[in-house]
Amino acid sequence: MKKELWLAIALAAYAAARVAPPVADLTEASQAALAVTIAGTILWISEAVPLGVTALLVVVLLAINPGMRLPDALHGFTSEVTFFLVGVAAIGIAVEASGLAQRAARFLARSAKGNPTRLYVQMIVSLPALAFLVPSAITRNAILIPAYREALDSMGVGKSGRVGRALMLALGMLNPLASSALLTGGIASIAAATLLGGFSWLGWFALMAVPYYALIFLGGIWLRMMVGPFESGGPCSVKAIAEPLSTGEIKTLVILAATALLWLTDAWHHLSPAIPALMAAIVLLIPRIGSLTWKQFESKLSWGLILTVGASMSLAHSMIDTGAAAWLGAVFVDHVTAVSVAPMAIVVLLVITVALVHLAITNLAACMALLIPIAVTIAQAAHLNPLVCGLIVTIAVDAVILYPVQTAANLLAYEAGYFPSADVRRLGLGMLVLTIAVALLVLPYWSLLGLPLVPT
Repeated sequence: MKKELWLAIALAAYAAARVAPPVADLTEASQAALAVTIAGTILWISEAVPLGVTALLVVVLLAINPGMRLPDALHGFTSEVTFFLVGVAAIGIAVEASGLAQRAARFLARSAKGNPTRLYVQMIVSLPALAFLVPSAITRNAILIPAYREALDSMGVGKSGRVGRALMLALGMLNPLASSALLTGGIASIAAATLLGGFSWLGWFALMAVPYYALIFLGGIWLRMMVGPFESGGPCSVKAIAEPLSTGEIKTLVILAATALLWLTDAWHHLSPAIPALMAAIVLLIPRIGSLTWKQFESKLSWGLILTVGASMSLAHSMIDTGAAAWLGAVFVDHVTAVSVAPMAIVVLLVITVALVHLAITNLAACMALLIPIAVTIAQAAHLNPLVCGLIVTIAVDAVILYPVQTAANLLAYEAGYFPSADVRRLGLGMLVLTIAVALLVLPYWSLLGLPLVPT
């Protein structure tokens, strides 16, 4: 009954916004886009219907909005992010099917000596280093989720266990932060650096590694406290890895290495990250050359994941294209600049506003494109450093996630089935508090590097 109520509320909110006259400064098209966003956000957060069903509903509602056609509603399914996910899904499935996941799981279980707490701590500590080896958080999750699932199984820990919840939540919500500490690590850092301008790789790392790594470790502590005491793992009965690599494992490793090389050398060939991912999928699926069959891939690919990412991208595009996103930003700018607010209070308001706007605009790059210019405008009106405010927005977009659909990396972890969406909200609210604290505490450090909040 509760799910039916949420579905009715979502549809009623959409209908009310469509029937009501446009709010001041909103057109009929932009109010309709905002209506779909409200309905989709309610359904994705409440999970009144499966995620994929909500995605299909979002596409239909967008298609019947004024000024929209079906190709516009399907815009997100032509995005490189959607096809990047297809490619990395094939890589993850191949890692599992070839036996590499089991091999990695045995290594993880043996190094943790059958202790779930040790396994969790090792993972949190290793996230920054893993980001250097595999910059993309989505790709890391495609590789790590099967390995940790196997490791948990070898310890006798089921999907309902607290340690599984903690590990998968960390992979979904803390793992992407390690990527954003690197200029070439992901969508968030690249989009922010492009909008703000003037960053070298080392300059970005010097500024952002401290807040991002602080959030990873503090978030790891909060997550451990949130889920409660871990279950005791079984005795470490996993034997040392003695057998040589199988043909399937060797093929998968070679394809992985070639794909990683293409990702790391994108400054030379300028290929979209989706192209190497799709090339890897193609080679992995070629009979007698790859290590994966089409039936294995087809049976493991999550259509809910693909549909949800595509629909959320379409929704973000609609919000920007109709002007609804700009209207939201203008409302915030008007309210903040109309009153005299202390600099530290502006920092807190920025983080909270980013969390709220990110509820409606799930795409990271779209969220950055909207919010960073707004942060710069507010900074100029309040006589603050625009660059500092832009960096704070970047961190907040990355760190504060309140439902699974907000990032593809988190959705990938959620699809593994170890944690409910309520856990995402609990961890996200904790990360909101931690992000505010880290944003305030990092200001003196940035000032030492020549970026004070209040220019002298």
